[in-house]
Amino acid sequence: MASPPGPAVWLHGILFHLRAVIAARQPSAGAAAPVLGLLWSRLHRLSRRFAAAVARVEAGKLPRKRPARARAEVAEPRPAYPRLPQGFAWLHRAIPGAGSAGSQMQHFLAQPETVALLTAAPHLGRHLRPLCRMLGVPPPPLLRPAEPPARAKPAAPARRVARPPVPPVTSPPRRPGLAPPAPRAAAKSG
Repeated sequence: MASPPGPAVWLHGILFHLRAVIAARQPSAGAAAPVLGLLWSRLHRLSRRFAAAVARVEAGKLPRKRPARARAEVAEPRPAYPRLPQGFAWLHRAIPGAGSAGSQMQHFLAQPETVALLTAAPHLGRHLRPLCRMLGVPPPPLLRPAEPPARAKPAAPARRVARPPVPPVTSPPRRPGLAPPAPRAAAKSG
């Protein structure tokens, strides 16, 4: 008896089915054709990357923890290109036959092999979270990203003691009828 397929093969089958649904819809897509083409390539890339990451995990090559890097500011704006929609379950609204892939994804995430894999290598969740979002599958706790470590709160600034206000410096009041003092003449030496 053959052993059941591993998680990478199972996900590849789900994505293959989803790409077949997209291919059937593409001729009648009209204005949505660029988005469907982008989705097709994104799903293909996702399948390859997940399979490669699973192979690395199975070979015992887990990624090292890297220190967080500060984000570099982008000097130039990125060129405009077609982007995939970002809402939850947007694929159900865009492609009517995508609902079956969502239920297959839920079943895939509930499999003991998948749970064991995601427990051993939680970094694989970054491959599956976008797929869950587009298919409308609530991510299980294993797929939720780890909370970033709490930052130390900066020390509260020392309270300033209220000082009495300093009166402004003013000249003495002039008496009415007095002429202003004449400027002093410089002594001539001669």
